Amino acid sequence: MEVTMILPFPAMIAPIAVAFAVGLLGWAYQALKPPPPKICGTPDGPPVTSTRVKLSDGRHLAYRESGVPKEEAKHKIIVIHGYDTSKDMDLPIPQLHLSVMLVKIEMADQELADQSQTAVTVHVTFLNLQRSLKIYIVFFDRAGYGDSDPCPSRSVKSEAFDVEQLADQLHVGLSGAALVVPFVNYWWPCFPANLAREALGRLPPSFQWTFRIAHYTPWLFYRWMTQTWFPTLNMSPEMLTPQDLEIVKRWSEAPSVGQEKIKQQGVYESLHRDIIAGYGKWEFDPIDITNPSPDSKGSVHIWQGYEDRMIPFKLNRYLSEKLPWIHYHEKYKYTTVSKEVLVPYCLVVVVATSPHSTPHNAEMFIVAVLVLVVSVMIYAYRSVKPPPPKICGTPNGPPVTSPRIRLGDGRHLAYRERGVAKENAKYKVILVHGFDNSKDIYLPLSQDKMDDLSIYIVSFDRAGYGESDPNPKRLAGVTLVVPVINYWWPSFPPTLANEGYKKQLKRDQWKLGIAHHAPALLYWWMTQKFFPYSSILQRHPILFNKRDVETVQKMSQAPMPNEHKIRQQGIQESLNRDLIVHFGNWEFDPMKLKNPFPNNEASVYLWHGHEDKLVPYELQRYVVKKLPWIRYHEVPDGGHLMIHESSLCEAMFKEMLLGEEPIIT
Repeated sequence: MEVTMILPFPAMIAPIAVAFAVGLLGWAYQALKPPPPKICGTPDGPPVTSTRVKLSDGRHLAYRESGVPKEEAKHKIIVIHGYDTSKDMDLPIPQLHLSVMLVKIEMADQELADQSQTAVTVHVTFLNLQRSLKIYIVFFDRAGYGDSDPCPSRSVKSEAFDVEQLADQLHVGLSGAALVVPFVNYWWPCFPANLAREALGRLPPSFQWTFRIAHYTPWLFYRWMTQTWFPTLNMSPEMLTPQDLEIVKRWSEAPSVGQEKIKQQGVYESLHRDIIAGYGKWEFDPIDITNPSPDSKGSVHIWQGYEDRMIPFKLNRYLSEKLPWIHYHEKYKYTTVSKEVLVPYCLVVVVATSPHSTPHNAEMFIVAVLVLVVSVMIYAYRSVKPPPPKICGTPNGPPVTSPRIRLGDGRHLAYRERGVAKENAKYKVILVHGFDNSKDIYLPLSQDKMDDLSIYIVSFDRAGYGESDPNPKRLAGVTLVVPVINYWWPSFPPTLANEGYKKQLKRDQWKLGIAHHAPALLYWWMTQKFFPYSSILQRHPILFNKRDVETVQKMSQAPMPNEHKIRQQGIQESLNRDLIVHFGNWEFDPMKLKNPFPNNEASVYLWHGHEDKLVPYELQRYVVKKLPWIRYHEVPDGGHLMIHESSLCEAMFKEMLLGEEPIIT
């Protein structure tokens, strides 16, 4: 068996620090790792409620058709939705003012898709033209949105291939594209450094940080977008022009249907992958793209608002100058709202970023470290702080189903009565349950036996257990059947205490050491999943000797009816406080107690098992040696569960009530 000396406080610091550090590293991994997507049609995912096509990689793409039947259409259009929306985006007829990502489909020309030019937008106005011009429109959910399967390797190129395959399966072809206030990646190599830096610096600091994290440290992006300490992509009214605000007002009066489905498979697979793909490292430079329609059978248009406060007009103007085959339209009073980007949010800026700062890798490394450090600090605070108790009888707590008495401090104590009627009893016994138990403790005394002895037994839920109110100021007490031993009682010789301590399993040494030296960390230790934390709670088989195993088998045949109530008010108020009380710093030394019955009007008995693997018998022997007025019984092959053995339980009661000398077998 591995042993470790961790009794002295200085020696406890290092193991606790190591455990905490490893725990934080484990948490950091889990916090940075996005949750798995809830894929539509799977047992844990939402149902499939849309028409879908199956792509070559096995994924499904959901789509919706609108307009005239495809066979009658003169013009066929694929509408690609933008950020945080879906195929159910509204196209109000007769007049349409809606920002969409659109590819016009008429002829079989796949070069545009092959060159990944699908991330485009358009601001369209229809004057009841859908019928008169015989337009057929297909909307589809991009990967991870709505009812379309997520794409783990999603990129700009994968988006293009999705459009290409959708067009092929619906028997339409590509001929041109219209881009309305298309997004720009500030790290495209084609942009002059000073121009990109100036454009990025015009954005709010929260946007700058978000886009830089997406570009330099995409592995940190999920954590950044889910933390609540700093603003991320939050839109403020100052970023919208009066024209934008009018459009937003119209949207609010006629909300789109199906909005609840947009992120139903997870924000990471929809919103986060959008930003990572858009602002990450592209596999090509857009300025190297050749004209997709050199024979002028199709065309590409960009519409940009001069007053756009989200997409700087200078970058799209520069791009169109480098790609002269793009038809560029710059409108004076139209802006980004056409793009449906982040309108429902508001901005609170708390981080100052210089508009002239350069997005270097070193800078982003510092950003990543700061975000990680702050996240770790937040986690440390939240993980060591126990949740509030769920007090029985309160609105958020379990119901009260047992009789209770009100104590002097206002708390309630739940109890249970057994045996003969109290008025007829010759002996009255209060039964105090142990760790992780309750007033419904298994007691192997039949009703006939209790009648014969004329015993009235009342058991109660100790504070925080079952239905008794928690007590944040609980004090230590003494039990008499395999009673708890605190290895830090001052009267124990250090060598004896350390020897008993080292007999515990490693996980229990850590648990008890933390309960004594760092009780504020106990909640974290007992709830973390990285290391074994408690042999008794994890039901380690090494804890039980032969007699214990037989007792467990008998107990399993008569399960406690209310076992589920033991921890119903929270493990902090029941199990954890027990450990802190038992193994914390006591206000007195038990081995200096005086005999409570100096005139021999009663006695104190202590029963212990020689083979108890939780509480070493050597320490109990030392206690009774220091307190000779205790009558000590050591069962040679007894374990930790002696109170639940029928013969021993009966012997204990007869000795206490009748003074019968027990015959220990």
